[in-house]
Amino acid sequence: MKHKKNNKQDEAPEALDLDQQSISKSIVYKRGECNKGIRQLVKEFRQVMEPYTASKLQESHDNTTKDFVNVAGLYGVTHLVGFTSTDIASYMAMARLPKGPTVTFKVNEYSLVKDVTKAKLRPSSFENHYLASPLVVLNGFTKGSPHIEMVTTMVQSLFPAINVYTLKLSKCKRVVLFNYNKETDQIEFRHYSIRVSNVGVNRSIKRVIQSKIPDISKLDDVSEYVLNGIGASESDYEDANDGQIEVSSKMINSKSVNRKLETKGLNTNTNQQKAIKLEEIGPRINYSLMKIEDDLYKGEVLYHQYVKKTELQKHELELRRNENKLEKERRKKEQESNVDRKKKEINDRKRKYLAEGNEDKHSDDDDEEWYRQEVGENPDETFKQKRGGGGSGGNFFKKRGDSGKKQSSKKFKK
Repeated sequence: MKHKKNNKQDEAPEALDLDQQSISKSIVYKRGECNKGIRQLVKEFRQVMEPYTASKLQESHDNTTKDFVNVAGLYGVTHLVGFTSTDIASYMAMARLPKGPTVTFKVNEYSLVKDVTKAKLRPSSFENHYLASPLVVLNGFTKGSPHIEMVTTMVQSLFPAINVYTLKLSKCKRVVLFNYNKETDQIEFRHYSIRVSNVGVNRSIKRVIQSKIPDISKLDDVSEYVLNGIGASESDYEDANDGQIEVSSKMINSKSVNRKLETKGLNTNTNQQKAIKLEEIGPRINYSLMKIEDDLYKGEVLYHQYVKKTELQKHELELRRNENKLEKERRKKEQESNVDRKKKEINDRKRKYLAEGNEDKHSDDDDEEWYRQEVGENPDETFKQKRGGGGSGGNFFKKRGDSGKKQSSKKFKK
């Protein structure tokens, strides 16, 4: 690959396939110096976003948002979620790549996973629950308010979309809840684990099914255990009327199991009663909307909770942004024209030098030295190839590490 001497990113790898392009991927990171609680919240929120997130991301103290934006295209990342903390409050920003919008929230309250676990009598393990993305439930996000609708769209796009035709119920292990409270104007975030149990099964038998072997040494007959409900406690799963659904066994069983049942002439569409309950995993977050920007952490402010601008002020800001944009483009063109002018002067001096009969004294090192003196930089591969007429061989193709400056980049592991 031919390298150019500039600070632009190298060309992105080949485009991802259609299946990968349709999946939302995210990077969750901390912005600047954060307190211990926010740093732990960042790690736990990455776990919520699994499996399509950089779960093992390791930031350095000098990483900025621009660093993550530069590598986002290489890995098909669609969203950035940044946490930051100040002396006043902590904030969370969700940004859609590559051109926004950016939604910033103020974190009012939060509880970590360990805090939620301490409140349980019998904590459960959720190690195998992060192999698939969670289901998303939105409550209270009514239409009519443009800023609320934008938040709804941002939250929905943050997680991969669900295909109801290919969705397997066996992979639905988690659910995230976003509840908008109109009275407090806050959004409540909760993270739950989905538990499914059979309906109509004696609680004593259910303990045996769950491999919780009871002590029946003091009983005369096993019927005493089954009929009297000995060994069952109030904390065991109860067959309440709420949370019951009727599902087909074909939806629950795998394709191989259904195929075997069909070969034996058995019906695979028998309906079964199942009871569903949710167990909170954590973390909990209560936050309120601060502002919405139409670009990536910059641009026009579409909504702000505290600052309200008149139409005249908005028009003045728009004119100022346009002026800055035009000035930036003008400086870029001026810089490019200066580089082209210096290269032309170098070529003119070279031709004049060779015309004076100094061709035998000329060498490739002289060209590189002239380039350093005139441009102020080491010559790149493009200059060497143009100097050699696009040919190959000789000293025209030296290693980049010998003739050019290496691009400085901030490294972080994914």
